Amino acid sequence: MPIEFVAHVAGVDDELCLVAAVAERDDGTGRALIFQAGSEPPDDQDVRLGMDTYCLVTETHGTAYGCVRELSISGDRMRVVVAADALADLDLDDTEIVVQLAADARSVEVFREYLARILMYGRPEAQPRVRM
Repeated sequence: MPIEFVAHVAGVDDELCLVAAVAERDDGTGRALIFQAGSEPPDDQDVRLGMDTYCLVTETHGTAYGCVRELSISGDRMRVVVAADALADLDLDDTEIVVQLAADARSVEVFREYLARILMYGRPEAQPRVRM
């Protein structure tokens, strides 16, 4: 059964790296998905450590690199499918996450822009199928 939640907050940041996040509550608590990518191309150390792609972080601080297989946004609904072998790292119990994007329209628009950039970061074989 998919993990489902309503995200009342959508935000971005580009101070230290590119970040696009959605959270269930205004204070950032509850369910959350945080997508991150470097602001510079991956270096040799990133490649050696397998960190030469974007990462996904959950509200429990579970983290996995290059784990998104599919991501689509249609209207106010975002569907994310992650690799089964990333479930333990992400502290999730299902590969499918469905998020109703209930944040204000401008925040969702900017979130989508950043998310598209983040998911194309790094090694091509880690880039998911994206429909937005």
